[in-house]
Amino acid sequence: MIYYILAPLAVILIGVAKAGFGGGVGIAAVPMFIIATGDPKASLGIMLPLLCACDFFAILHYRNTFDRQNLIRLLPGAILGIAVCGLFLGMIEGKKADEYLQVMIGAISIAFVIYEIIKIRIFKRLEAYKPQAWHGWLFGFSVGITSTLAHAGGPPATMFLLPQHLGRRLFVGTTVFFFTAVNATKLVPYAYHDMINFDSMRQSLFLLPFVPVGTYLGVWMNKRINEKIFTGVIYAILFLIGMKLTIGFDPASYFSYVIHN
Repeated sequence: MIYYILAPLAVILIGVAKAGFGGGVGIAAVPMFIIATGDPKASLGIMLPLLCACDFFAILHYRNTFDRQNLIRLLPGAILGIAVCGLFLGMIEGKKADEYLQVMIGAISIAFVIYEIIKIRIFKRLEAYKPQAWHGWLFGFSVGITSTLAHAGGPPATMFLLPQHLGRRLFVGTTVFFFTAVNATKLVPYAYHDMINFDSMRQSLFLLPFVPVGTYLGVWMNKRINEKIFTGVIYAILFLIGMKLTIGFDPASYFSYVIHN
């Protein structure tokens, strides 16, 4: 039963984020999926086709809006990072390995929340900078690692692009094109390691209709809901889920213990 609640909710969050509401709240989808399925690798495999579907519709909107030079700087490192993680995914088998992957995803979730708290204060004070080629390789590689392990490549990409002050539309369009290429590349190691298979595609197709639901909800929320409050609530939930995945801290169980003792 919990799967049929959390999995659609996670996909709706992806759609909300793709609609431009709530910043990077879509990252919460991965740990929510893990709670729902209890299987980190299966969760990643179910989500990737959904992300690719979102990318397809997003790229239609931004098809003429992207910074070609930044894509050239970022993509080689990202592909290398995906290849390295593809080898790593082949090494993690069995229950113990899944536990390690779960802890890594939880740690990335916590790090993401901390990053989101401090990024605006830092980046607003930075002067526009001209990145060198090796900067792109470094940040691209980081994207490849975090995106392959947790579909969480947003922070390193933002750290590279945002200080350049590209303007909102060019920034968004560049990230859309970049992650379209990144997610398409990830299909190769995911399929090779059987993370995408008949069963995962069946679940992806079941969840696909919730993507436009989330998109329309995001558009509606853009007009009626305070984005800061919504984002704050989602990040608080993401932080707690990250704590559960890393150290097993369950706030519901904790408060139940306090009440009964």
